[in-house]
Amino acid sequence: MPVRRGHVAPQNTFLGTIIRKFEGQNKKFIIANARVQNCAIIYCNDGFCEMTGFSRPDVMQKPCTCDFLHGPETKRHDIAQIAQALLGSEERKVEVTYYHKNGKVYLFRIPYL
Repeated sequence: MPVRRGHVAPQNTFLGTIIRKFEGQNKKFIIANARVQNCAIIYCNDGFCEMTGFSRPDVMQKPCTCDFLHGPETKRHDIAQIAQALLGSEERKVEVTYYHKNGKVYLFRIPYL
């Protein structure tokens, strides 16, 4: 059985399918558990780690709102939109300013499902 680095959820065929589908598309993504407090991140792929500069251990079990990427230029309105998307059942695309681990500012366009 293949080892899934960074995957801390119990074995789940559905999650495995999602991971395999998006890994091959050069996507940068995280998967969170909506059943636990703060919707903890249970998986992040290599692309997400490279994009943010954080390692898997830095990211795992953090809230999926990615508070660890916030900085002085991250707008409260954008953070509120992300929170609303996570509470609702509809997809939203949010443009938010996040920070790389090295401090550089990046504008991300993120779909929250």
